[in-house]
Amino acid sequence: MTRPPPIVRFERLYLTSFALGLLIWALTWEQLSTRLAADPRTAAFGWMLAAALALNVAFALFQWYAVARRGVAWVRWMVVLLTTLHMLALLFSLFGAPLALPTLLGVLRVALEVTAVAQLFAPTVRDWFGLDEADDDGLDGDREELA
Repeated sequence: MTRPPPIVRFERLYLTSFALGLLIWALTWEQLSTRLAADPRTAAFGWMLAAALALNVAFALFQWYAVARRGVAWVRWMVVLLTTLHMLALLFSLFGAPLALPTLLGVLRVALEVTAVAQLFAPTVRDWFGLDEADDDGLDGDREELA
């Protein structure tokens, strides 16, 4: 099946948002690792920063592949949930963080992510996710599961 235009737009926006997230990680890495090392309770857990980045990358790429390439309907809802969490985290960080480059990139990243998620609910993507017209909640799909 040919991917509908909203899915192609989702893919481009989501991957751009993902790349911005990696840039934010790179810009804040030293600050985060210094903060971990400064506290005696967390100094021994510096390795967790790299582990968190690896998990973040793996999870984001899984979501991208499942939604944009395989049309797995339930993963679409995971993307929605995590985008909502990113929006909330951004709101909290705007109140506590100085207006620096990583913060501005975070705003752009979340805006791209929200725009990408909106593409997942265009009427033309119902077939991509294997949803029939009687399926109102969009949680079930007939497309093959990830294997």
